[in-house]
Amino acid sequence: MRQANTAVLGCGVIGSSWVTAFHAAGHNVRVWDPDLSGAGAKAAANLDGVTLYDTPEAAVEGAQFVQENGPENLGTKRALLGRIAPSFGSETVVASSTSTLQASDIQLGLDCADRILVGHPFNPPHVIPLVEVIRGRATAEWVIDRAMSFYAALGKHPIRLQVERPGHLANRLQAALWREAVDAVASGQASVADVDAAVTLALGPRWALAGPFATFAIGGGKGGLTHFLEHLGGPFEALWDDARRPEMTPALTQKLVEDVAPILARSPLRHSKQAREERLRNIIAIAHR
Repeated sequence: MRQANTAVLGCGVIGSSWVTAFHAAGHNVRVWDPDLSGAGAKAAANLDGVTLYDTPEAAVEGAQFVQENGPENLGTKRALLGRIAPSFGSETVVASSTSTLQASDIQLGLDCADRILVGHPFNPPHVIPLVEVIRGRATAEWVIDRAMSFYAALGKHPIRLQVERPGHLANRLQAALWREAVDAVASGQASVADVDAAVTLALGPRWALAGPFATFAIGGGKGGLTHFLEHLGGPFEALWDDARRPEMTPALTQKLVEDVAPILARSPLRHSKQAREERLRNIIAIAHR
């Protein structure tokens, strides 16, 4: 029997994936989207226990948890949350899926500021376990605790970030690798295909099993991370000093687009969402045995 009432505001790529995750966990899912005739809303409507509402106010009534997935626009998000604030209960937690905005900016001046936080997933949220949970300056401590418990009960792996920073954590890590990838092509060091191979055939498989700290600690042998840092810490710091920010000129942009095309053409994942999700699930399952 379905128990929790969870509201999803915005049923695009991320929102519809959240609907799938909440539905699979046995929630009653209350959905609103500005375009109720869109593909995401239509797919959600076909699930038992999922109800579409004409207004966001109606969708959040009686919900214990609200997952907001609107456009990455501060004014739009603040207007939406201000609009629904009178319609949900005093113990309702409101999480934004934003990947670029800060909770402190979203909650500024809103009556429900103490219940707003960032609950940033990774696409697709119903498959990828990690959720970044970040409080704003006005967020109450119990709201953070409840959000962490809520996501964990879904089978997710929530991590609580203690400092608000643009891009949060995982996207900053991704951006650092992207900078190096683009610079490798821009400098003539490697092709787009070879950069992708360096990740998928070396770094990626290792990182799926252990993160950077654990990987280097294992690489240090019996001495662990201490031994690794003593022997290779200096050379890696020298690579930090050698890092450059490539200039994304029109010519470089066009080269990246053209050179990735044949890679995509050969990939079975490009046109098959199901195949991509299945492989992701297999990787995650192996990594967490």
